[in-house]
Amino acid sequence: SIETTAQRADILHFMDVTDAEGVAPEAEGDTVWCQMGVGWQTMTESPSAQTKPRKFINEKSERKNITRYSPSFAFEALLMFLNPAIRKVYDIYTKRKTGTAAVVPMVTVDAFDTAVGGYYPARKGKYAVEVSSCDDDDDMIIKGNFNGQGDEDIGWFDPANGKWSDTKPTAQPGEQADTPVPESENE
Repeated sequence: SIETTAQRADILHFMDVTDAEGVAPEAEGDTVWCQMGVGWQTMTESPSAQTKPRKFINEKSERKNITRYSPSFAFEALLMFLNPAIRKVYDIYTKRKTGTAAVVPMVTVDAFDTAVGGYYPARKGKYAVEVSSCDDDDDMIIKGNFNGQGDEDIGWFDPANGKWSDTKPTAQPGEQADTPVPESENE
């Protein structure tokens, strides 16, 4: 039905934790992606489209064109220090890392879309970690923003196996499109 609505659990986020303490890739050169699910209380995307107005002499009204984006994700996470993605953010904050040392690769997956061979449409980008606070009355909560660093790559991601593809995978003969994967199955 055209009225079907994507749920928050249908948009999945993954962080590259290959270089995180205690993480060991299966083979040299492998990327280890950690799903940002349990522990992450909010992940609010702001594409922050930048505009440039123009007015033409034959028109009364101005036009605004999109000229670029300045994306960011506002986040809140419980300080689950054994979670590799949360620990990576915490280490950037506590060790006061700057520049490229404070940048993390992340993938955003549209798991509400139709999968091909286990792969869903996805975006991969680099984000500078900006921690604004780490406090609470009971459980510690770390808050901040992931600020976009350049253009994102558009591709395909297999959440079950943590694999990225720049090209759309092809379905094998007789294979049907996969149904969306709820977040609870990927943790």
